[in-house]
Amino acid sequence: MFTNRFLRVFQVASRLKGKIRRFLLCLFFPARVQESVRKREGECDQCGACCKIVLSCPFLVEYGSHTACRIYNTFRPTACRSFPLDQRDLDDVNRQCTYSFPNENTTGEREQLIVPVWRTGKTEG
Repeated sequence: MFTNRFLRVFQVASRLKGKIRRFLLCLFFPARVQESVRKREGECDQCGACCKIVLSCPFLVEYGSHTACRIYNTFRPTACRSFPLDQRDLDDVNRQCTYSFPNENTTGEREQLIVPVWRTGKTEG
């Protein structure tokens, strides 16, 4: 019982941290946010999963299994328009979002690991 409660608190704290991270990124690093938005694939199906992270958004209206945003076409905050920014955001909604991010390593390019010369045992020159 104590373990389940601890895990729930940890999960809520993690999602709250993600919410604050997205807000600050949109506020202070809009170029980075736009780059992330260009990388994502898919379209929003307005499922409302991102509107229920930690607390339910006051602009979210639920009609049975259908959800709608009252300010979707008028004044949606930048954090809402740009959700998800990366794979961590999809984890916050348990991958219920219809957006996805392509795996950057599937293009055949491998990330080059930089190893100092003194670690390889080779001499320069």
